[in-house]
Amino acid sequence: MPYTPATLAAYRRINEELWAAYRRGETSQPELARERFRRLLREIGASSRRARRLGETYLDHLSRRGDRLPGCRPVLQKLRKLYRLGVVTNGIDRVQRSRLAIAGLEAFFEVVVTSQGCGFAKPDPRILHVALEALGVSPRRALYVGDDPATDGGAARAAGVRFCWVDDGRSVRGRRPRCRVESLPELIVRLRPAAARSL
Repeated sequence: MPYTPATLAAYRRINEELWAAYRRGETSQPELARERFRRLLREIGASSRRARRLGETYLDHLSRRGDRLPGCRPVLQKLRKLYRLGVVTNGIDRVQRSRLAIAGLEAFFEVVVTSQGCGFAKPDPRILHVALEALGVSPRRALYVGDDPATDGGAARAAGVRFCWVDDGRSVRGRRPRCRVESLPELIVRLRPAAARSL
């Protein structure tokens, strides 16, 4: 598929629409993975017969990426000494687990809960309840760190879990969380015993 900025913009719009539908429980992840390319191909005037193969190829390539936020490894090394850590994601199970392994981060987390694996998607709080139960931690003793105040923050509020927003500069929907950091290393400062009470 030839690249153009317009094609990328169309893909991002379609992808976000479908993920929003997924978060509302209106579609499944397998359907999302197929439908985003079917819609994109139709929009650019190409045959949608390639949609399934494009979707599978995209997931295969995405599964091989181990992108990490700046400073995440030393932060996780410090946090792991003090806290029990888990991952909660709406991402596709095989993709997320593969990406954690390739990034060299899987050993930091005792629990990885995906929406595909547990059947609940953020902002449904039940996905957090699954993770908390697996970790053996009560909601009032947990902190959920995420980059989407609406989806991540909404799930945390509904689950009775404190939330800290990693503000990456993107515009946000709804209210801005009280606990906010601009980078992961800031978490270390926020989680010092004296600061923890103000989260």
